[in-house]
Amino acid sequence: SEADFASAVITMVKDVEDLYWDLFLSYRQYDAEMANRDSALRSWRELKAKMEVGAAGGNAAAEAQARENYFETRSRVENALAAIYSTENQFRRLLGLPVNDGRVIRPSDDPLRAEYIVNWESSLAESLTKRVELRRQKWQIKSLELQAIAAENAANPQLNFVSSYQVNGFGNDLLQYDSGDGVTDAGYDSAYSTLTRGDQTGWTLGLQFAAPIGLRAARAQAENIELQLAKARTGLAAQELDISHDLADAIQRIDQAFTTARTNFDRRVASERRVQATEAEYEAGVRDATLDLVLRAQASKAAAEIAYFTSLVEYN
Repeated sequence: SEADFASAVITMVKDVEDLYWDLFLSYRQYDAEMANRDSALRSWRELKAKMEVGAAGGNAAAEAQARENYFETRSRVENALAAIYSTENQFRRLLGLPVNDGRVIRPSDDPLRAEYIVNWESSLAESLTKRVELRRQKWQIKSLELQAIAAENAANPQLNFVSSYQVNGFGNDLLQYDSGDGVTDAGYDSAYSTLTRGDQTGWTLGLQFAAPIGLRAARAQAENIELQLAKARTGLAAQELDISHDLADAIQRIDQAFTTARTNFDRRVASERRVQATEAEYEAGVRDATLDLVLRAQASKAAAEIAYFTSLVEYN
């Protein structure tokens, strides 16, 4: 029961932390989609203004493309906002909070961006010591060891020391006011009267020896427990091996997530420069600079922003 409780607490804490970072990611996705929508809206308004005055580049096709892109980005903003509400609702349910109490939950901590170096030896030792499933298995082994001792004792001959002491009472009737029986001087007419006098006592001392013939049942039970004990010890060794592999996999995933987050950060910086360069060339009227390239650059910037924070949350 203690192991089950500890496992449930660990799972709950892990779920709370995961939902916390999921909520953080939902807000960052919403911010990125909002920035993309604002850029798309600005581009659409500029094209519409050019089309209305008949300026160069302000044709109807370009205006329609910019308008379509704006509504597409706005729909993504609405979906991102719905994702925030959904994640917050899951977070409230897990924490036992009401579905609506007039407050908005927003994570205040930022995810870790520095590289986390894991010490393999200490992490493995801590895992093999504190993992709940290992403690549960070790308790089961201890129980089987005690059962094996009891089974061995049941198969041995028994020699017991026995003793008893008795206070007796007897008479013609169970209870009489007068104990005189008219025959003896002591009077044995009332059994309770002789019992309270305490002069009719007896005692026994002795040794009692018992040896089961054949010991088939006792030996079979002892062998069965020995087999269960061997199976439990083998299971413990297999669990320890699995935990070492799980720990190694977790460390590898930490390194992979950090590398991916660092790469996505570089991608985020590059996408920002791409947007600036593309917009500057388009506004300057460079021949190969088109509205489509500007809109693609803006969408790529939003995707890079989301990819960076997704990998950062995964790393944490």
